[in-house]
Amino acid sequence: MSSAMFRRSLPCRFGAPRRRRVRYNPRDMKPARLTAAALSLLLAVAARAASDAPPLGFTVSSAVRQREVEAALLALPSAARCEAQHAALTRAPHVAGTEGSSRVAEEVASRMGEAGLETEVVSYDVLLSSPRRVEVELVAPRPARLARPEAALPEDPGSREASLALPWHAYAQSGELTADVVYVSHGRAEDYDTLARLGIDVRGKIALARYFGGYRGGKSLEAERRGVAALITYSDPADDGYVQGDVYPKGPWGPESHFQRGANVYDFIVPGDPLTPGWASVAGARRIPESESTVLPKIPSLPLSFQDAREILQALGGSVRPELSWQGGGPFTYHLGPGPARLHVALDIPREVRTIRNVIARLPGADPDPAVASQVVLLSNHHDAWTYGGVDPSSGTTSALELARALGALARRGMRPRRTIVFGIWDAEEFTLTGSTEWGEEHAEELSAKAVACLNVDASTSGDRFSISAVPSLRGFFYEVARRIPDPKGRGSVYDVWRAGDSSNIRGYGVVAGETTAEPRVAILGSGSDYTVFFNHLGVPSADFLFDGPYGVYHSIYDSHEWMRRQGDPGFQYHAAMAGLWGVAALRLANADVLPFDYSAYGRDLVVYLDDVEALARRGGLVVDLGPARHQARRLAALALPGTDGGADDRRRRNEALLRAERDLTRAEGLPGRPWFRHLVYAPLPSYAAETLPGVREAVLAKDSARVSAEAGHLAQALRQAADRLEAVAGR
Repeated sequence: MSSAMFRRSLPCRFGAPRRRRVRYNPRDMKPARLTAAALSLLLAVAARAASDAPPLGFTVSSAVRQREVEAALLALPSAARCEAQHAALTRAPHVAGTEGSSRVAEEVASRMGEAGLETEVVSYDVLLSSPRRVEVELVAPRPARLARPEAALPEDPGSREASLALPWHAYAQSGELTADVVYVSHGRAEDYDTLARLGIDVRGKIALARYFGGYRGGKSLEAERRGVAALITYSDPADDGYVQGDVYPKGPWGPESHFQRGANVYDFIVPGDPLTPGWASVAGARRIPESESTVLPKIPSLPLSFQDAREILQALGGSVRPELSWQGGGPFTYHLGPGPARLHVALDIPREVRTIRNVIARLPGADPDPAVASQVVLLSNHHDAWTYGGVDPSSGTTSALELARALGALARRGMRPRRTIVFGIWDAEEFTLTGSTEWGEEHAEELSAKAVACLNVDASTSGDRFSISAVPSLRGFFYEVARRIPDPKGRGSVYDVWRAGDSSNIRGYGVVAGETTAEPRVAILGSGSDYTVFFNHLGVPSADFLFDGPYGVYHSIYDSHEWMRRQGDPGFQYHAAMAGLWGVAALRLANADVLPFDYSAYGRDLVVYLDDVEALARRGGLVVDLGPARHQARRLAALALPGTDGGADDRRRRNEALLRAERDLTRAEGLPGRPWFRHLVYAPLPSYAAETLPGVREAVLAKDSARVSAEAGHLAQALRQAADRLEAVAGR
């Protein structure tokens, strides 16, 4: 099929003025001792003052208009309409490359067009896969046929769908083998190291690993490196089943028969179409042979349910590890093997090029300056699912469609955004972030010049507590946005509930030593969703957020409309609330006089990251000089927010600097060993998590002093460029 490419220049308006902020050194401040009552009073006063002040990046006069627009927006989302839309999206399976996925793409495009947005379906031909044969049999010490379908539940009619019977991993290597089994806990490097110390040889064996504790692709690559013949990952009740609470349909957790489908691919090396790594899979594009791909697995793999895995685990002998990380939730002792459990595995999962379909919908900016009107605020979601996509991703798609309807209604009332808002509803995210990556690579030049931010909502709702990962410069922005959104359960604002559930702000990275804060947690960006190409490859400030909650049916047949109706969001109020929150964030970025990016927060976090890497080097006996990078990080930390004062030319210069600053933190040559990933501050680990200062950190772990010096130099240069650019326009 020929690709219908999005050829037009993307109108992308980027920029919002930021209000002036007093600079200070956290190390000079001594924390005061406050009673709980005094702290509550101070927070209440601060909240009232914040509600009266203009939002970040707005002048007093433009804030009045913005509040009117936001009030009009928040009156529009409908929970009842969200429920009906969600039911339509999830009525049948829609795996990428199938008729079901094409149907959903057309449904989304139709709804976007009805909302009044300029809409098109953009196609790419990419490598996908689908299962033809999946057989697993326990052949010793007793025979048992495994790889059984998930149990049909009377309460959920979709659980009887025959086309979803097979447990499989996309891109898994086809093959047939018989071998002894070794239980490898979560299948991480440290787990294999433990087995090696115990004298257990995994080479040529079938590894049985629990899900969680890392991405399935990372588990597969580690298994390959250790000489494992095949990998089985299963869902243990300690992680997402009855140990956590009631299982579906009574509760939100996974029944014993559920299994987690997913792609087994090494997209932490390079995401997107495996045959066009680093360039768009447009018509006529060069494609490499599968044998040259660095991201396709070389061993067979598949998921199993705990119902099946229990048969294997109870047949294992050998030693035992008493730690909780090894002893799962089954009511028996977990032995390591190898044997006497022995499996026969036969997989036929052919890979073939198929057509995927992104939906691109645009609301053009109305600013009289074409340079501003053409800047883009990108709203990102995907529409493909492993089964019905009740949570992942159709909750997000539902919120996107409700937001599109609201924005279209505002536009018809004359409330068009200054900058362009673009919805990207991607296909084949579940395979290897494919649709977004191909589109981002195709439009890299335009996006680099015009993209203000990427606001990604993969799943919008599995519960009622707001959760977010974002660049540090957007942290304060989202605190303000969350304060603006009422909690649907009447518990104050979304911010109030968020803060009450997570007030310590303690996380692995990003907390400045000596700085106390009562603000809720904003995590750092790893990977695993569609912001990756825009953030890690192109340097576009990004955020990924949802309303979170207990969710034990991920990628299973039970991730359905019925699960959402019973467990995730009865009444669909949080789907509507997400449409409002997402919309307020988009409109503030689209309408702001000066972009609301706080790079002083970035600088403070960078100091912490540098201290952490330096400590890692000391523990490894390396002497590293991170002084130049630390100096530049402190320059960023000392920045005042660019003000909204001055004329149009002043604001234009500030916005241009703020637009470019995140790009300054990338390097065209990329990271050693994975040049597609260009961001020098954040990169994904072989998991969904993030690694900070990846170039320097990986050089330290490799004990390569020359490489440490080179990577530290690249980092210092990038930070210097950002600091120079921002100091030139900051209020100093």
